[in-house]
Amino acid sequence: MVSKETWLLLILIVVSTFTFVTLFGDMSFNIKGLELRLSLEIFDNGLTEINIPPVGIISAKTHQTPIKLGITLTNIDIDLMRQLIEEPIDQAELVEMIIQEIRWSVGVFIARMLLVAFIGGAFAMLLLHRKDMFDYLKAALMGFAIMAVLLTGTFYTYNINEFSNPQYRGIIKAAPWMIGFAQDAFAKVDQLGEQMRLTADNLYELFEKVDLVRPIGEFADTIKILHVSDIHNNPAAYDFIQQVSESFQVDLIIDSGDISDFGSPLEALLLERLNDFTLPYLFVAGNHDSPEIISAMELIDNVIVINDEIVNVKGFNIMGLHDPASVSTILVPPNEDTVFDYIQKAEVILKEADTIPDIFVVHHPHIAMAFANKIPVILHGHRHRVTIITEEESVIIDSGTTGAAGIRGLQSKTEVPYSVVLLHFIWKEDEEKNVLRAADVIKIYDLEGGFIIQRTIFD
Repeated sequence: MVSKETWLLLILIVVSTFTFVTLFGDMSFNIKGLELRLSLEIFDNGLTEINIPPVGIISAKTHQTPIKLGITLTNIDIDLMRQLIEEPIDQAELVEMIIQEIRWSVGVFIARMLLVAFIGGAFAMLLLHRKDMFDYLKAALMGFAIMAVLLTGTFYTYNINEFSNPQYRGIIKAAPWMIGFAQDAFAKVDQLGEQMRLTADNLYELFEKVDLVRPIGEFADTIKILHVSDIHNNPAAYDFIQQVSESFQVDLIIDSGDISDFGSPLEALLLERLNDFTLPYLFVAGNHDSPEIISAMELIDNVIVINDEIVNVKGFNIMGLHDPASVSTILVPPNEDTVFDYIQKAEVILKEADTIPDIFVVHHPHIAMAFANKIPVILHGHRHRVTIITEEESVIIDSGTTGAAGIRGLQSKTEVPYSVVLLHFIWKEDEEKNVLRAADVIKIYDLEGGFIIQRTIFD
């Protein structure tokens, strides 16, 4: 049986090793004009983070060990960047040079981490004022072994393809570029030569002026639909929607309800902000909306109110159904019997339609889930939290609360983010329809002032 003293000694060695790795676990290196810093942190959840200050951070859960790997761009050699852009370089030769430089840098980094862990283990004996050199060697080898196990586990569980579903935090204007950078430069090694040239071109412009950022790696010929919901009278939501729409060049906005709080005529005045929008804005009422709100929405030129029908907008057949509670100013969500009646109403519309809708929009989540595997894309709101549920034949999306829950958000103990979901559709010639390719969850926390974007790709 291991004594208590031995356990304490082992814990001290582990803590000392991890402390040294955390404090000294970084190294700088250069790759084709880019000065990068590689870092390692213990006690994290298997993330790899790519940081390009001040633009933002791309991350993905790439491995199973409790290590966070960080890659930070610290400097750019503009002359080398210009040379890479302007001079013709053989793609195969460029790829081979980059791979060799990466392998060398990673090898040096691993050796450095093992050495730091070796010293960290020995340092535990120094804290105990041990004099026997054999004790120092045993502790050092133990620190070395712990780090070796962690690095080996990281290597064997590492999946770079996780960057096909990256998460982004930073400047919203640069988000399309950053997400595309992660997907193409890291998840498509076979195209690394061409991607490196394009990355150099973008970086060169990026650090001259953020406004010049051009999206790379976006899906070709996509139609972008922005799903918003639960604005709850928050005027800041409209600025958020406009900013995302402009940055991502959105084609269509769909609102799944609760644009107001109490459905009063006075609240309808806040809807005037929608007159500033140039995009088509589809609206389906929620339980906090009312006949007055619906009538006010119908008077706005670019707004399309859909209820009990299927409309075609931008080549999409979109079916909409108002929430049962929107027929009055009573805010109480409908009971089970009423929900069942509305599900039947929607089934009648679906049965009588000439074609299956591409998108179904409704506020109530129970009505939405009733049509899983019947309609390809289903959008709803109400719960104030973002969810993306993938069924065999459907994707069901709740965009959370684009207005940060309005007044309710201020009353919440935890900060409620502003959120939207950006949908990327591609045209499938063989099926002759638009198919959902990806969804970007975009959140902003008002107090922190930072954006978080996480992409989900659908097969």
